[in-house]
Amino acid sequence: MTSPALSVPLGAPIEVAIAILGRSSISSLPVVDEVGAVVGILSEGDVLRDQLPQDPRAHLRAPLPTLARDRTVNDVMTADPRCVTPTTDSSEVAQLLARRGWKSLPVVDDEQHLVGVVSRSDILRVMAVPDAELVQAIDRALIEAGIPSVSVQVSGGHVSVSPDVPELGPAALAVAATVPGIRSVQLAP
Repeated sequence: MTSPALSVPLGAPIEVAIAILGRSSISSLPVVDEVGAVVGILSEGDVLRDQLPQDPRAHLRAPLPTLARDRTVNDVMTADPRCVTPTTDSSEVAQLLARRGWKSLPVVDDEQHLVGVVSRSDILRVMAVPDAELVQAIDRALIEAGIPSVSVQVSGGHVSVSPDVPELGPAALAVAATVPGIRSVQLAP
């Protein structure tokens, strides 16, 4: 997740949101109320759909009225957006983003206050952790969990663990599975 996240306040002029979206590498902005709770989301698509009148010369039509300059994000945003929490499983987030075609989601705390934004690229970055780094992270996690003498092999994010004490296999699997970037875990044959 990216934190802190850029956002715009409820009632902000649409031009402010356009400027933030235009100069940042983001595709949407959470809209927050006066206490920082997420009340909407404004995407590039929302802005483009609303802000670009058709060129009358290209279509040989009468000119469309000029769009009002005093519009706010409230006029364009999607109200009550789907949000996730910092503890939402990354697999659930990835499935939601893929299924809905969204590029990002606001991340909120228990009071719906914005704490960050998670994007498809955030998830892909975690999935792209090199295998050698994953081995080190798993080794650290196993040591912290008090699970001694476990051999770990990682290939493409898929983990094979081989504990010296067979009874520790399920615990070693559970610990290894908590490391971000792991795609699967199994006991070595």
